[in-house]
Amino acid sequence: MRLLILTILAIFSLANVLLAVDLQYFSITTNQAAEVKQTLDAFENGKLTLQDLNENAGTEGCRKLVGYYLLHTNEITVKARLPIGRSLAGFNLFSEATNLGAQYVTVFSNDWHGWRLLGAAYNSLNLSNESIHAYGNAVKLGDNDSYAFLAKVALKNNRLDLVKDMLPQLFSLKDNPQTPEKNKLSLISILIFYSVRAHQKDIFIKTLEREDMKQILQNWMVKNNVRAGCKVFKGDDIDKIRQAVEAADKSEAKPPQ
Repeated sequence: MRLLILTILAIFSLANVLLAVDLQYFSITTNQAAEVKQTLDAFENGKLTLQDLNENAGTEGCRKLVGYYLLHTNEITVKARLPIGRSLAGFNLFSEATNLGAQYVTVFSNDWHGWRLLGAAYNSLNLSNESIHAYGNAVKLGDNDSYAFLAKVALKNNRLDLVKDMLPQLFSLKDNPQTPEKNKLSLISILIFYSVRAHQKDIFIKTLEREDMKQILQNWMVKNNVRAGCKVFKGDDIDKIRQAVEAADKSEAKPPQ
């Protein structure tokens, strides 16, 4: 019954998509539709990965998935709704992406990919509680990357209690050498922002200790959050951090040689 209700909602939402989106962009040929079907069948049978259908396929591949979905909405299998939902989200069609994600996790409730999709889509629709619930399920199922997403939604909604509970995981990810630099900078920014909002100087100091200040302050978001912390916290240790920020500002102000 729940799946039937979700399907009805998806069809209703699709009508709104048809009104709001230039469908010409998503139009595909008969040959392209046949190719997409083969791709989805291969995914269904485990011969292609989720990344093959989304990240590896690029914008054009995702466009074709959406085009195929608009033509064959009622024929899409539950498993195929995940890559199609991710493609819809990539084109900012979050309402429809939410519908497909919800249908997917109804069946594949132990797959964090579906919950992460829902977390992102709900957040883009400003459904914060739903987003927190979805990202929470994703991290429970082993998706460490969703800790940062969950923390961002929590901070946006002043749920400092949630971030406090995640501090061990956030620090562990930040200090993990295998964490990509972009992700590490995001984690640093999150931790600093939390420390300022929660008025916890110890978290502020702990986040920055052993970090290459010159390097991380090249990121404008990190620098702005560090600057905010230097206005809130006091002490000799904070003065040293403030001097690093001032040095970074002077370095940016220098004309190119």
